[in-house]
Amino acid sequence: MKSLLAAVAGVLALASAGAAVAQEKVSLRLNWILIGQHPAYYLGAERGFYKQAGIDLTINEGRGSGVAVQLVANGEDQFGLADAGTVVAARAKGAPVSVIMSLFGVSNLGVIARPDAGITDARSLIGKKIAVTPGDALTQVFPALLKANNIDRDKVELVFMDAAAKPISVLDGKTHALLGGIDDQAVTLEGKGMKPAIVRFADYGANSQSVSLLTSLDMIKNRPDTVRRFVAATTRSWQAAMKEPEAAVDAAMKAKPGMDRANLLAQLKASLTLIESAENKGKPFGWGSDALWEQTMDLMKTYRELKTDVPTKAHYDYSFLAPLTQ
Repeated sequence: MKSLLAAVAGVLALASAGAAVAQEKVSLRLNWILIGQHPAYYLGAERGFYKQAGIDLTINEGRGSGVAVQLVANGEDQFGLADAGTVVAARAKGAPVSVIMSLFGVSNLGVIARPDAGITDARSLIGKKIAVTPGDALTQVFPALLKANNIDRDKVELVFMDAAAKPISVLDGKTHALLGGIDDQAVTLEGKGMKPAIVRFADYGANSQSVSLLTSLDMIKNRPDTVRRFVAATTRSWQAAMKEPEAAVDAAMKAKPGMDRANLLAQLKASLTLIESAENKGKPFGWGSDALWEQTMDLMKTYRELKTDVPTKAHYDYSFLAPLTQ
């Protein structure tokens, strides 16, 4: 984490230059309702990082990566958060979008199970009931986990429900497990007194680029300076959240009072552990390796029947990241 903080310390603040920039109305569509992946944006808004970059930011809660990609593709939101695999799948179907920041170096996707469910690895999912939310990244990537471990889709029962209902379903014993983030629902269950068993997608043949910031190709082509300023302000926001996670949570709770502060803080701290990987260590915040992108594409083509002629590198554009200052 220290090396990452050193890397992002050189990011252009835009504090003085941004003051002279006219405020542009811009919206960010989250991938979920407020969870630990999100307080950094609220902190950046509260501290004026986006306004200093000439951006009047509106943060909209989300209902899954698929929805976020669609809203960015049709221009309803200028920026969005989504799992990279969902962005790739949407691009293959004609959605004009691109990843501009890879926020986590380690995938956060996993199966979060009751400790008494007997789920210890991927194969032990056979015969189990799994709580899932239609349209989210996990549901779209889950078939890859099954195929990678030679599991017949019909041997796992998926129970569809709203994201907020999944932890309750597991706590009440209505399902054996849920598809969720190890920095999200796993933390929620721990906060409720349950120590869940976790089967990480990354450990069972389904590792991929995960939480990403995306925008439309139209934004990249016609408003590149806006994109650059948004990325710089976002980097500042995450840098501040890394240093002051409690302040980030407090900023988020001002926007949405009534949240469980301890749970949200625990989620954020779990998310912070996913940022740095062996591949991105020492790189600018938001950078992802070509190798992991190729692995993501291979996974999509092998297990999700992705058919696309779009080159792998066309799915991401890191040119808006500030150069690393030595």
